[in-house]
Amino acid sequence: MRACVPSAGTNVCLLSAPIFFSILLLVIQLLINNLFLTGPDFECGCQCLQCCYNNDANNCTLLESGFCDEDEGFECRSYNTTKCGLQYSSAEQSAFCPIPYPSNWPALTLTPEAVYRVDGDKPATTMLTTADSPVLASGIGALLVNQLAPAASSLLGLLDLIAGNATTGRPGIYETPAGSTDGVFNGYLLSELGMQMGSSVEPLSQNYLETSFQTPNETYVLLPQSACQAAGLSQTEPVSLIDFLAAYGSLVGLSGFAGDSIFNASSIMVTCTDTVIDTELSASDINTAVYCGYYQARCNGTQVLQQYTGAYDFYASSASGLSADVYYNGTFDGEGQDGQLPNLRIPAAVNLAVKAWFRYFVSQDASDVVPPTSLLAIMSMPKQATELKLDFSSLLGPLFYTWVVQLLFPTFLQQLVYEKEKRLRMMMKMHGLGDGAYWLVTYCWFTVLYIAYIAVFIIFGSAVGLQYFRKTNYGIQIIFYLLHGQCMIASAFLVSSFFTSSLTAVVFAYLYVFASGLIGSLLLQTFMNQNQLWVFFIEWVPAWSLYRGLYEIGQYAFLGVYRGTTGMQFDDLTASGNGMLPVWGIFIVEAFLFMLLGWYFEQVIASGNGTRRHWLFFLDSCRGRRKASAAEVALIPRAAAVAEGDAGPGGDEAINVKDTLAGIGQLADVEAERARVEDLLVAGATGDESIIVRDLHKVFPGRAGVGRRVAVESLTLAVGRGECFGLLGPNGAGKSTAINMLTGLLDVSGGQALIEGLPLGGNMDQIYKLMGTCPQHDLLWEQLTAEEHLLFYGRLKGLQKDALADAVTESLKSVNLLNWRNKPAGKFSGGMKRRLSVAISFMGQPKVVYLDEPSTGLDPASRRQLWEVVKGNREGRAVILTTHSMEEAEALCDRLGIFVDGRLVCIGDPKEIKRRYAGYLVFNILVPIEQEGAAKALVQRMSPNCVLTYCVAGMLKFELPTRDVAMSDVFAAVADARNAGGLTVVDWGVASATLEEVFIKLAKTMGAETGQYH
Repeated sequence: MRACVPSAGTNVCLLSAPIFFSILLLVIQLLINNLFLTGPDFECGCQCLQCCYNNDANNCTLLESGFCDEDEGFECRSYNTTKCGLQYSSAEQSAFCPIPYPSNWPALTLTPEAVYRVDGDKPATTMLTTADSPVLASGIGALLVNQLAPAASSLLGLLDLIAGNATTGRPGIYETPAGSTDGVFNGYLLSELGMQMGSSVEPLSQNYLETSFQTPNETYVLLPQSACQAAGLSQTEPVSLIDFLAAYGSLVGLSGFAGDSIFNASSIMVTCTDTVIDTELSASDINTAVYCGYYQARCNGTQVLQQYTGAYDFYASSASGLSADVYYNGTFDGEGQDGQLPNLRIPAAVNLAVKAWFRYFVSQDASDVVPPTSLLAIMSMPKQATELKLDFSSLLGPLFYTWVVQLLFPTFLQQLVYEKEKRLRMMMKMHGLGDGAYWLVTYCWFTVLYIAYIAVFIIFGSAVGLQYFRKTNYGIQIIFYLLHGQCMIASAFLVSSFFTSSLTAVVFAYLYVFASGLIGSLLLQTFMNQNQLWVFFIEWVPAWSLYRGLYEIGQYAFLGVYRGTTGMQFDDLTASGNGMLPVWGIFIVEAFLFMLLGWYFEQVIASGNGTRRHWLFFLDSCRGRRKASAAEVALIPRAAAVAEGDAGPGGDEAINVKDTLAGIGQLADVEAERARVEDLLVAGATGDESIIVRDLHKVFPGRAGVGRRVAVESLTLAVGRGECFGLLGPNGAGKSTAINMLTGLLDVSGGQALIEGLPLGGNMDQIYKLMGTCPQHDLLWEQLTAEEHLLFYGRLKGLQKDALADAVTESLKSVNLLNWRNKPAGKFSGGMKRRLSVAISFMGQPKVVYLDEPSTGLDPASRRQLWEVVKGNREGRAVILTTHSMEEAEALCDRLGIFVDGRLVCIGDPKEIKRRYAGYLVFNILVPIEQEGAAKALVQRMSPNCVLTYCVAGMLKFELPTRDVAMSDVFAAVADARNAGGLTVVDWGVASATLEEVFIKLAKTMGAETGQYH
């Protein structure tokens, strides 16, 4: 049923969206991986055969080890691709090399370059220290940096420690493990000497190669103040590690360190650096000094560089425990390293504080320069060879897929609001389709469409090789997307309650989809990484819970690609920090909650879906619905009982009907109809009357400075079975408003009505099953054919199989649409649409039919054929008809009611109305213009009470009261005037007043404008 509404082209377009976005991600991934992430910088380094300086072919060298550093002006023109490894790689290239035996590197503290250090101390570097007491600050601060340890009792012992030999059995600072072609640097040996090293070089996020040891001028050995001068070492010129040890240990001529690698001790360049410990500061002073030393602080209005190696606040530190704040320089911008640069420099700064506390409180031995709490080295885990092939479907997937998966949300919302906006929903409801059935069928259709959409999404994404789909367990994906689909469909039902324009709804939906994805990517992702507790509450916004789930899938898939493993599996759902299970729970709760709220708001918000119910209507649900008893019928509330200014049942302003009636008076026929209705209600039996209306009125509240507008005042009438009742009136008289109240399209402001014994309002679902409607404007689906429309509404009325097929064929034949049964309604002319609307109104043998201007736009032949349809179908049912055509009213209606300014001013059968209100003849005469006076005199003699209604260029029109003259007298008088020769009569005519003339005269009498009919 519902699947027929969207066109096949629309469905294909919807299903192609995930294909388009999957291809887009694949193209981006291929372009970046093959154009930007290729070349020597993204591979393990190979031996350079021609390393040329300044691009000079005559200044090239074969490198036995190391790499050709472009930052220093070198360029490698040729590589030996058969000889690759860590010894030929830069720090960046080392990430791609196979490293079964990683090197261990001494922990380096972040130390500013000499030019940026504190004025007055440089070239020495400075550390700041404070504690609960000056004595503690001075004592513990003096132990932050120490002399080197006496590693052995002889010079040979120091040589053995650094170089290693067979007599000690210990490895040297550089060794080549068995089965490996790459050397291993044993940096822990330097730490065992008590050597505290610093660096101003930015580290990488991994530590396979220490970037500082590949930069000759930015590695420092931190010693106590004046130690460098005592050893005869410069604080501005770097020396090799061997020369440093030789000078510091008064050693000379050390040589013979094995190995031809860049890791041997002679290739490591270090600069001796004295360390000044400033202990005369408070914690606030340290904060100020550290902050103001940053070049962008401008504490004194100028840029001043006063950078510190570190600062320490040993608050509450004692022998029983260490409590300290450690300050370090965190101003590295993290360019190219995802902001992780300072992390590998923090351990050394923290370990300085730990060692100083241990030596001061625990060992109480200043010479214990390598206490048990020393951090000897930092080492990364062994790894296989890797290549940088980023899976952009995992990196960009959460953002892209948040958009892709939610693209159905605007479609769902547009369809729901469109059917209310065009009143198709109300049309279905008026033909018996209950809210529950509508919601169930629509929900099922949306679910089928969503499943097809997601199936294309997953299958095609997997087929084109996107690892986001391939790495993740398909069971997890299916559960995740299905749960989200239920939540999204439910949210579409909820949001649709607040919109009356489908265009506005679509704009809102697309803004929501794109904004939620961007906010999730730019803001929420940061908090998700931090695992903030309050993020769980933010995820109750459906789009952000979707983003969280997609983000989790993407992270696991990315790691799976990088590590060569799988992505998210069911075992991972319970892992710490995995937010998938909470997201599933949110989807389940919101699916039920949103559907409940959507149903509730649809009942209480006037959004084009019928009459609005009270906010607490659910409290009356236990009472059930039934026909009104005789006693209840007599107690139907009267509009006259509504006080001035009180709100009616629909929430609109009420009017005081008694005062209104007293002001305008009531004509006898209207009073008689009111008395008849009162008698029916007092008797407690509706008899053959299908429709009973008493004191029904509608008041629209004032807006934009305009006062309230009364559309219908005290409408009281009864329409019996088999009767066709016509409502006539000029534009704005209130005819359509009255019908809209009876059909449930508008709330009533006061009064009440019975439809087949069921009170209007709380029993609309039952009333709709008895009702057929042809609205003033055609409410049709443009994609459905005429036959499909009738099949749909016939099923709503309970017709099945052969009875349904026969009823559809008969209906199409009756309105002359049989030859166009398979033509979409969107291609119909206005008249054909009108005939289809009339056919729909009579489908299923309804008890009550409302025809609002059914013949509008029809040619004369179709109009008369339509009249025959109405005549043939009114037996046994009540029909209320509004029309512009007086001829149609006379041909179809048993009784007529004339509306003027919202009031019923006349009621009766057409002949009776003409007899009662048309007590005159209409006399037309055409004479020469100079004989107009003679013509007026002639008519005056015939009827002294005549009324001249028209006079232009010799054409005169009169109304002649029948009490003054008979039609035969008019013929005789005109014949005598022509025979006498005194009056030249060019043309003349006389006729009884028509219903249209009666209507116009009555409308003018009541003060209404009649330029157009409504």
